[in-house]
Amino acid sequence: MLGFIIKATSTVANISAHKPIHFIIISALLASIAYLAIVDEYIPETLNISSTSNKSYYHPGNSINDFNKWEPIDDISKYPQATKFTIAPLRFRSIHLETNNDNIPIIENSYPSLNSNERILIIPSEDIQTKLYELDSITFNGITWKVRNNNPITKYYEYLKNSLFTINDLIKHAENFDIILISVAYISMWYTLIKVFIDMRKVGSKFWLAFSTIISSTFAFLFALVTTIKLFENKVPLISLSEGIPFLVAIIGFKHKVSIASAVQRASNSSLEVKNIVTSVISSHSLSMLRDHISVIGILVLIAAYAPHLEGLKNFCILGALILSFDLLLVYTFFSAILALKIEINRARRTEDLKDALEEEGISSLVAQKVAQQSSNIDHPNDQNNIIFSSNDSSIVSFKIAMIATYFAIHAFWFGTSWFYTSTSTSSIQSGSNIFINSPTLSKAAVKHITISSQGTIVTVLSPRIYLPFGTLILIEEYILLILEKISLAIQDSLISKFLFFSFAISICTNAYFLNASRYQVSANNKLIAEEISRPKKLIPVSPKLPQLPKLQQSLSDKSNSTSIEINDNSSQELILNAPNKQLPLDECISRFKDGKVKTLNDNEISSLVVAGKLPLYALEKNLGDNTRAVAVRRKAIAKLGNAPVLDTERLPYQHYDYDRVFGACCENVIGFMPIPVGIAGPLIIDGKPYHIPMATTEGCLVASAMRGCKAINAGGGVETVLTQDGMTRGPCVSFPSLSRAGAAKLWLDSEEGQKTIKKAFNSTSRFARLQHIQTALAGSLLFIRFRTTTGDAMGMNMISKGVEYSLKYMVEECGWEDMNVISVSGNYCSDKKPAAINWIEGRGKSVVAEARIPAEVVQKVLKSDVDALVELNISKNLVGSAMAGSVGGFNAHAANLVTAVYLACGQDPAQNVESSNCITLMKNVGGDLQISVSMPSIEVGTIGGGTILDPQGAMLELLGVRGPHPTVPGSNARQLARIIASIVLAGELSLCSALAAGHLVQSHMQHNRKGAAAPAAPTTPNATTTPASNGSIANGTSKSNGSSIKPNGTTLSGADLERLKQGAINCIKS
Repeated sequence: MLGFIIKATSTVANISAHKPIHFIIISALLASIAYLAIVDEYIPETLNISSTSNKSYYHPGNSINDFNKWEPIDDISKYPQATKFTIAPLRFRSIHLETNNDNIPIIENSYPSLNSNERILIIPSEDIQTKLYELDSITFNGITWKVRNNNPITKYYEYLKNSLFTINDLIKHAENFDIILISVAYISMWYTLIKVFIDMRKVGSKFWLAFSTIISSTFAFLFALVTTIKLFENKVPLISLSEGIPFLVAIIGFKHKVSIASAVQRASNSSLEVKNIVTSVISSHSLSMLRDHISVIGILVLIAAYAPHLEGLKNFCILGALILSFDLLLVYTFFSAILALKIEINRARRTEDLKDALEEEGISSLVAQKVAQQSSNIDHPNDQNNIIFSSNDSSIVSFKIAMIATYFAIHAFWFGTSWFYTSTSTSSIQSGSNIFINSPTLSKAAVKHITISSQGTIVTVLSPRIYLPFGTLILIEEYILLILEKISLAIQDSLISKFLFFSFAISICTNAYFLNASRYQVSANNKLIAEEISRPKKLIPVSPKLPQLPKLQQSLSDKSNSTSIEINDNSSQELILNAPNKQLPLDECISRFKDGKVKTLNDNEISSLVVAGKLPLYALEKNLGDNTRAVAVRRKAIAKLGNAPVLDTERLPYQHYDYDRVFGACCENVIGFMPIPVGIAGPLIIDGKPYHIPMATTEGCLVASAMRGCKAINAGGGVETVLTQDGMTRGPCVSFPSLSRAGAAKLWLDSEEGQKTIKKAFNSTSRFARLQHIQTALAGSLLFIRFRTTTGDAMGMNMISKGVEYSLKYMVEECGWEDMNVISVSGNYCSDKKPAAINWIEGRGKSVVAEARIPAEVVQKVLKSDVDALVELNISKNLVGSAMAGSVGGFNAHAANLVTAVYLACGQDPAQNVESSNCITLMKNVGGDLQISVSMPSIEVGTIGGGTILDPQGAMLELLGVRGPHPTVPGSNARQLARIIASIVLAGELSLCSALAAGHLVQSHMQHNRKGAAAPAAPTTPNATTTPASNGSIANGTSKSNGSSIKPNGTTLSGADLERLKQGAINCIKS
């Protein structure tokens, strides 16, 4: 039975997630209907203002006016012959004016009151409506007083004041224990509500998810209240609701919804459909939700059943049980739809943001679109912030909150007023009175002005009428009321109401359509890209005699004539044999090319066009519409043009590679790809988190050395990193006719005005690049301007160059520097891909310091070295030695080794290794332990654009958890990658310096870089001795005899060969 319930609820959640707009709209409409029903049932009881809110008093006739003889009456119709008067207190209030009997208006038939700002209007009841209508506006001593409308904006001051009086009165008559209990309940309720927002912020939602959570429970309350009243005919009093709801909220809470939202966040980056994600999470939480809700519902039902004599408790228990039931139902419907809709919207938004960022980095629009689509569902398991529910733009969040606040403000503006008033004539003369204003009473000051008739006298006392000086506030309110009144009347019109209804229906359908369009955006755009690229089926020539299928493509693709095989891209098993044909003459090939039929030619014929100079090498992709085929044809053409038959072989691979990402983004005239071995160093604990770091290298023992460094660092607790600066630079060179103009431009750019002006112009060119600072240098009439900017998660050179070009143009056209001549957008003042002291001093890209502490025992056992020896070696080699060489930023052992290896593996620009390898390594003996740090001021990396769009490199970034743009904190992924690079450099520095200090380097290079496989057992002779294996020493694999050594293949290695190997290892050290 339980399994059936879980399956059924999961199905409901699946449908809700698949049709989120439908379920959200239906839930909201039903909640609105329930709300209106509650208004009809509850509000008139307290807020309805009718004649019953007035107080009537009767004085017997044939007697003198005695205040003690006035008796309150409920039905004035019992005294038909009595004379009837109406008393209307007129109160005048002003913030700026003093209100007293001397400066408030003097009105006919009005008398002073006990209050200095009030006059009492006494008039026959039959004339009261006319009189009050005339007194809507009163002019006295040049001041116009305007009566407050039935729904004044400032009425909430009265509400608050009188509410406090009411609460104070209730407290006076309550038991101390009850007061404490209710206070604790309300504190717990507010704590629970606030905690929802705090918990949802941890999930990543600043406002909307917490708001939706509370709205879901509010809907459940409305549905339960309506069901209790309409179905069970049990009306829970307002006082019971106000006392019981806080306990219910505090006990139940929102923990299940927060847990569901967190689980959805963790699963939202998978490639699963949104509905399947939501369904899976809801299903996993169903058991605990059902258990908790059913338990509490059962307790409430039992209380209601066993305490029927306690009417109030019974009714509230029934209501509580219904609230929990509806809340559970709404989790499977409304809340599931909310989660699904947020995922759908943010997936589409993230794809678009990534596409824009790639295009700003210079990637072609088609490639950017494809990369963005394929990356939209990449997991980010290391992100602490939610990438689905959050919003980067604080202005959007502020606007949403402002709209919600406006909605509630408008509703509060009308609350307790015309919506709830009856249309009786008596109500029309009420002036803003309500539940919170004290009931009108008869005063001695009013009674003394009334004449008692012989048939008796009846006096009806109205609620006070409030007047304010006519000013801006009153004017604004009058316009607001006028607009709202016109809108209300328009909505009641039969034609307009139908139009609004159909508009609402069309809006819902349109939103549902756009949601579906967003949901299927990836597949639709993929089809569009496929059509744009127009891939034809690929023809691979083969010989008439077919070899075995597995070797078909490799063995026979080089044959120029005979049978061809058409390979369907969708299935490698579908082969279509065509009859043998001869290669067309060059003239006919040229004719087909001119006719636009080049795709119908085979690869050899197209390559002949290239060799003949009729078809440029660079235009193959455009003409063939198939990037892979273009590579194959180019290889054939280059093999002939360059007399390079090696390209007719598979020694340089080219197949099974996604050239769509390469073309227009990474490389031109492509003839294949270069496989480089990729090793993993790690795990390395960086700031408390382990990372497995990929390294692409052909240098033996580099990864092994880094692994040893990682092991030692982890034993000491890991690496601690600090990022001190983040700003990529571009330094254009401009010239002026004279030194004075160049100097004036420098002073202007250095000024606050110049910085602000250029920053505004620069920032307008990109959604991601933000100018931080401009640094200038003058050389004669040449001015060098160094722009330092943040670039999000992109390395950013292209977006910076675009911003720099526009900024310089803006200076010329808008800032009065018409005589400025731009020499180069890059004037080597950046400085990019060149050794430069400015990068070492000022920094470029990410500036990171990484530090670790290695216990002395670990230095001895793992690194086979000594702390003091390492400190001495670092000073002598990395500091003094580099200074003697005049090094700039090269105060390290081999930082470039690690930087380049990680750059190649992670799709970074390897040429930027020049400045990115700027590093100073420091070591100290701290309490017997080794403290080692690397300071790298110019690490230039990005996680989008460039080589990161290639799938292998992107996969390595994904391994590190930094692929693509960070969705909530732009730039975080690139900064984390810089921290990782500095950390692995630290590991490499530690290991190499330890090897140098211990004299292990030659042996390690010979073991890892020179030997092939483990040497087999050497033939034993009576004089031969075997060295036991110990610590991986190079001696383990050799056996010496008469100056010779045993090679791995069993042959003898001469002493000269051994010396040559040692010298090679030394050369490797030098390099």
